[in-house]
Amino acid sequence: MPETPPEVARAMGRQEWTSLVWLGAAIYICIGSVVLSLGSFHNPGPGFFPFWAGAIMAISSGIVFFQSRRNSSAKEVEKPMWPNRERFLKMLFAALALFMYAGCMEYLGFLISTSIFLVFLLRAIEPQRWSLVVFEALMASGIAYLIFEIWLKTQLPKGLLQI
Repeated sequence: MPETPPEVARAMGRQEWTSLVWLGAAIYICIGSVVLSLGSFHNPGPGFFPFWAGAIMAISSGIVFFQSRRNSSAKEVEKPMWPNRERFLKMLFAALALFMYAGCMEYLGFLISTSIFLVFLLRAIEPQRWSLVVFEALMASGIAYLIFEIWLKTQLPKGLLQI
């Protein structure tokens, strides 16, 4: 009995599945953005930027999908997703910190929660010297505050201290 060619018999790999998941998320973002109203180029609506971000995400995930289909072989051995336990834990802690940052933003305010979040990332995830950590966290938070609150005049959460 003739052997089936590898490109026909091969199952989709992790990269292909992941790109399809991101493609689905991108389509969901685009649909949600259209529901919000796109507006026009000169008068953008609330869905304008999310729509284009979703469109770029869809194009990128489509490119990754087709490149991985073209470059993979049937004899490819699947590696563990996180071969290094330490790197997995750092990723998990960073994701948890991001959720806590979003949850505490209204209560603590933008400046305080952003500073604490950056201190955590710079000290716990990729350890740096304390002097450098504090300096970078305060500078990044201050610059982001100046850009968004002062220059772009967006309302950032003030928090308990009304800063």
